[in-house]
Amino acid sequence: MKLKKNLIALATGASLFAYSANAEIIITDELSLYGYMDLAYSDTDNGSDESSESVAEFELGFLFATPDSPFFAQMELSFSDDDADDTDFETAIVGYNYNENLVLSAGNILSYQGWETYDATGLYQFSYAGRGQSPFYTAAYAVGAAADYATDSFALGVWIGDSDAYSGTSYEFLAAFTGVEGLTIKAIYADDPGYTTYNLWASYELGGFTFAAEYIINEYEETGAGDVDETNGYLLLVNYAWEKAGLTLRYSEQEDDLDGGGSLEDFSMVTLSPSYVFSDKLSALVEVSFIEEEEDETFYAVEMIYAF
Repeated sequence: MKLKKNLIALATGASLFAYSANAEIIITDELSLYGYMDLAYSDTDNGSDESSESVAEFELGFLFATPDSPFFAQMELSFSDDDADDTDFETAIVGYNYNENLVLSAGNILSYQGWETYDATGLYQFSYAGRGQSPFYTAAYAVGAAADYATDSFALGVWIGDSDAYSGTSYEFLAAFTGVEGLTIKAIYADDPGYTTYNLWASYELGGFTFAAEYIINEYEETGAGDVDETNGYLLLVNYAWEKAGLTLRYSEQEDDLDGGGSLEDFSMVTLSPSYVFSDKLSALVEVSFIEEEEDETFYAVEMIYAF
């Protein structure tokens, strides 16, 4: 599981919307703030039925770091106006910079998994690539401890902690290659009492282009007859960014096998998403996705993000 990468760079490559540590607000020598507001509206049309949803999320992060001290603390709060009206702790960690390459941390830490980031500011489009416009990956935040080692050419990470849904210990391991300019390759293995995940993704930046590909296998434990016991998903993405505008094309597929035999209807999605940066803080996008599964659907979204 991973920290915000203003603490240790694993070189994922920034999207058009991704904010960096340069956007943080310095309060004192020891405290800085960062965050974003995400306003979005989406609509799904399958020809016979139509559903819509609006989302408002405000995320506020605090970074506590004393000059000349190797210790730091980081906390993020997320306020969501959705069906659950949630207020959640996301990142909540205490860390130790052992040296310029190695960071040790403990607390509520984000999973290593996934090309598509947990926060909206790191996405090239509004939706995720999986069935139901959900992420492929199996984990989000969980309490544990991590060690992350990064150089200019590679990175290694290990996390150990509590399983979110099952009694027992969960593990994640990361290996990343960043030794070629513009290229990032990551392999993640997750072993949890409830699932095992194998995740491989790569991205390459060339001029205004960003290319990405991802493949993931989720194997679920303790399933019953008719439950999904294995998921295979992949995506291909290309983004082109002009000075202020961007355009993303993504293709994704997901296959779900059922315990006892059989499978769900195969899922595939083609996404087109133009975007525009109004300033170094304000960005917006629109998305249209064409979905093929048991009932074909068209998904629309409009999103605006203000990051600081």
